[in-house]
Amino acid sequence: MARISDPDKLGRSDEDSNTVGTNGNVYFDLTNKTIELIATDSYSGNLANVPDTPANGLVDAGYNDGGVDLQALYSFIKEQWKSEPDLIKYPFPMEAITAEQFEFINGWTLTDGTESPALRPSKKYIRNGGYAERDANSVIQKEYAGIISLGSIADDQATPYYAYSSDLSNPVNAQYTGPVNEAVLIFDNTASPVTDYRNDVFTLYLRPVPRTISTVKTGFTFAQQSTTDIGVSVIATQAYRFPLSSIVDININTLPSDLTSGVYANMRIEYYTSPQSITIDGSNTFSVGVVIDANITDSATQPSVQEIYNWVQNELRDSGDINVSPGDDTGITGKTADLLLNFVGSTLKVLEQDRGQSPANNGVFIEGIGSTDFNNVEFIDNTGTAKVFQFKVGLNLDFNQFILDDPDSKYFLFFENAGGNQFGTGSAILVDDDGGTDIDGFVHATPSSTTGDQTGTDGVVSASGNTLQDSTLAVAWTTAGNGELEGKILRVTNGPNAGSYFIASNTADTVTIVTTGKVFDADDTSVSWEIIDKNTANTNPRITKTFNYAANVQGGRTADTDANVILIALGLDSAQYARANATITKVNEVTIPISNPLERNYEDPQGV
Repeated sequence: MARISDPDKLGRSDEDSNTVGTNGNVYFDLTNKTIELIATDSYSGNLANVPDTPANGLVDAGYNDGGVDLQALYSFIKEQWKSEPDLIKYPFPMEAITAEQFEFINGWTLTDGTESPALRPSKKYIRNGGYAERDANSVIQKEYAGIISLGSIADDQATPYYAYSSDLSNPVNAQYTGPVNEAVLIFDNTASPVTDYRNDVFTLYLRPVPRTISTVKTGFTFAQQSTTDIGVSVIATQAYRFPLSSIVDININTLPSDLTSGVYANMRIEYYTSPQSITIDGSNTFSVGVVIDANITDSATQPSVQEIYNWVQNELRDSGDINVSPGDDTGITGKTADLLLNFVGSTLKVLEQDRGQSPANNGVFIEGIGSTDFNNVEFIDNTGTAKVFQFKVGLNLDFNQFILDDPDSKYFLFFENAGGNQFGTGSAILVDDDGGTDIDGFVHATPSSTTGDQTGTDGVVSASGNTLQDSTLAVAWTTAGNGELEGKILRVTNGPNAGSYFIASNTADTVTIVTTGKVFDADDTSVSWEIIDKNTANTNPRITKTFNYAANVQGGRTADTDANVILIALGLDSAQYARANATITKVNEVTIPISNPLERNYEDPQGV
């Protein structure tokens, strides 16, 4: 049944809710001066959309369409006191201040479920109004504000909640899912110590949890509104209306259970008590108070802005402290923390915080962004100024199977002609990445993350053979077991055996290399070596780099212009020399594929 706004839909009950067969939905206990609102299907004016549970429990309807307007209850009580001879003998229960502001007077109160035997928690049924409770001596005992949300909420299972600025670590759920219309406690003179939220900032939050709807992982936008937002500085016993709307969030594509591994396990939020200096693009320095570190270990697997957004939104539904060291501002409750991120089109923008620090320390920066997303983020510093990266292009250098099968394969990226420095001449210039480092190197270049020592300086290779022995290995692998290094690369960095070798197997103290193509040439002591992971990104090898399109002036070239480049790649045993021409344009991402032919004629005499 819909909310009752007509007193004619209310009727006096002869008995309280603990009696079977109540004949109305309002019961006056003249001895204890309590008013009980009874939700019952046996009376036409049902206060709820679902039946009661037995005794004093109320089944949550999942919405707040039920209940009764406070004005309608007041009007009904007036009619009853006028027409009922037994009621007129008692002091009147209510006083009207406005149509949405009332007081229960002369010691009258609504039941709250704490009676013995327990009655209905009637205060849950009050709609569109705030009120105070005065005792028989006219002293205010409790005060309630009427909290009403305006706007639609797409997720009918979302439960709004609220918190006061002096108690942000203890948010309180609204009575029902969906739009809010209920009375909330703002002052309690019966508590010890006295509870008084009247001078606090009251904030109403809506942060729906993503769920699967028709097999699709669906998320919803967050919303929050405070008394400050609606121009209220002191909370009183009246009704307040807060815009609070939520729609489907097209940038949410995960569930909370998806966010515990992979790139999501490599993120944290750091809140600081003092400004943190941030430098981007080499010289653009500013300060912030919050850092979202999206790639703690600087992993080669970089998160997208959408993945960062999904993880941060989930943190902002956490009921615990979400600050992580080295952040030092503890006690940041996720559910009541300021929103941090928002998508505007394809751009992920941070949101200025308000943590009451002086001087202001409200800026936010995202660290560890993938190179292909540099142009899709916007930060804000402690002065409230927006900050963006210079325009950068993410470069994907893609190689084929023959490069993958060659442990010694290398790549080089040159400008075709940078200010007259032309490829094919002695003045050819390697392209620099965003950090000013030449874009060249081994295709297989990532040090292994396998548990155990990954480098050594006293390895001994076998004469005309295929093994390397090292006491370091004995320490590293004796307890770890054998075979951990199969398929990885052994890179010898000095002596006549300097080079890269695929690993066939290993024992506790010996690495055996794949003999196809070559073996060790001769006895060699004190060999320096390291274990390298095979580059298998996207099935075939991929190298990702970042080119500063807006600022690169190598060789005197003009910044912020397209760059014609040449990618060179070659190996030894498996991949012939190959060249690929490409143009770096002003887009977020450029992929340069190169296809090396199979090497059939390279030979390095073995065992010599």
